[in-house]
Parts: sequence; C-alpha cells; structure tokens
Amino acid sequence: MIIILKRLVLTVMVFFVFANAQAETKKFNMVFVPASEKGDESDYKSLISIVEKLTGFEINTIKVTDYNAAVEAMRAGRADIAWYGGKTYIKAAEIADAEAFAAGVRPGEKNANYFAYFVVKNDSKIKKFSDIKGKVLSLNTIGSTTGDLIPQVELAKINLSTTNKDHFKNVFYAGSHDACLLAVLNNQSDVCGMSSRNFEARLADNTFKIEQVRIIHKSDPVPPPPLAYSKKIPLEDRKKIKKAVLEAHKHGEIGGYGGKMSHYISVKDSDYDVLRKVVELLKNK
Repeated sequence: MIIILKRLVLTVMVFFVFANAQAETKKFNMVFVPASEKGDESDYKSLISIVEKLTGFEINTIKVTDYNAAVEAMRAGRADIAWYGGKTYIKAAEIADAEAFAAGVRPGEKNANYFAYFVVKNDSKIKKFSDIKGKVLSLNTIGSTTGDLIPQVELAKINLSTTNKDHFKNVFYAGSHDACLLAVLNNQSDVCGMSSRNFEARLADNTFKIEQVRIIHKSDPVPPPPLAYSKKIPLEDRKKIKKAVLEAHKHGEIGGYGGKMSHYISVKDSDYDVLRKVVELLKNK
C-alpha cells in the first residue's frame, strides 16, 4: 500500500512538473519584410530552430504583404521579433518600440553591410550610371532601404530624381527586389535599383546568369538589415534571444537575409543614425 501511494505521489509530482513546464513555454511571433518573391522567412528556419532550442521559447513566423504591415504588426502587438530593412527599422523604432539587436554576416565577408546595385541587361546601351537619364527605372517598393532610399541618394549624386518627370521616361515600384530585377530581364525596365543581397541570392539559385546583366553602379556600404525585438518583451527574455542568435553558429548551419550566414553580430539602434540623416536630407530636398 505504501509503495502504491509513493508511486501515486511521484506520478502526480511528475505531472505537475510537466504541466508547469508546458505552461511556462513562452511564445513569440516573428515577422519579415517581404523583400523577395520566395519569402525571406524560409532563410531563417535554421536560425529560429536553434534559438528555440537554446532559449526554450517557441517562435512562430507570420507573413505580411508590405513593409508598412511589418511595422504595424509589431506596433499592434502581433509580432514580437522582426527582420527589417534599415529604413523600415527606423520607422519601427519610432512608432513600434522596436530595438535592433543583431545582423547576419555572410560567409567570407568581414561585416554585415550590403549595397544598392543598379543593374541593366548585358546588351543594354546604358554603359555608365549617368546614361540612365530618360530611361525606365524599376525599384523595389516605397520603404525599402536598398530598393528605394539608397537609390534615391545615389541618383541625387548625379542630379537625378525619381519625382522629376523630365529625368526618367517612367519610374515604377515592382514590389520586391526580385521583381525589380525580373523587370529588367523581361525588358519591362531599362535599369533597376536593388539590394546586393537579393542580386547574389538570385544568382546563386540560377534565377539568372551573370552573363545576362551588368552592374553599372554600386552604392557606398549600407548598414545591415537588422533583427529587432519589441521593447515590450521582458528584458531577460530579450537578453536570452540575443545571446542565442549571436551564438547560433556554434550549434549548426544558420541562414538569414540572402541565404547562408557565417554568424550574427551585435548591432544597436545608433548604428542606424546614418540612415536617419539620409531620410531627413531627402525630405528637405
């Protein structure tokens, strides 16, 4: 009888320990800006899986259709973690309590920075950057860093503006970096302004061959698109998430924006002040 009671007590104890463990599992939602046609969340599966194992948290991904919706998701509390472009992060930090904490470094690269490329077809008569005046220009979407903001900066350097009807035959937003490039490949656009990360990723998956295109201009380095979390997440949980992301490469292969990553580095909000200044300068032009 005593043995039976002991077993019963032990069973009850195990049940409550298990139940408490289940109840204490914290769940977070992660959102991604729609930078590519294939959906960037797929590149983060391995990273998310490792972070879940290291933290004990459950991280679910959610999809949105545009950059503003990614910000709104965090502002409204539907997303706790996000991958943003630099310009989108600035807005999220301003209105959605977002805080940048990490950015991915690609294999063989020294830092997490990337670039805006201006791309034309290989047989295009456009030979140099200034030749794009009077042509059809495709960009990503309003709100994109390397598919809108930085291209605007680079155009200003050669006294061109997307809002001046005398400068371009047409300017249109294709909806993603991939679509921007495809517009050039399909002769819908003469030149596109796009992210170097998407260019390299689509080259790697054979969406196009390097012989089909030419890069006629490359911007200065751009601060990396960051992972950010909501400041509404308890500080201790934020620390756990950041630590797990920064150490994830020690536990397996990891991905991120543009494909495979070597590792993640720590970033902070002030790293994006340079983009804030750019945004203000363009507003005042």
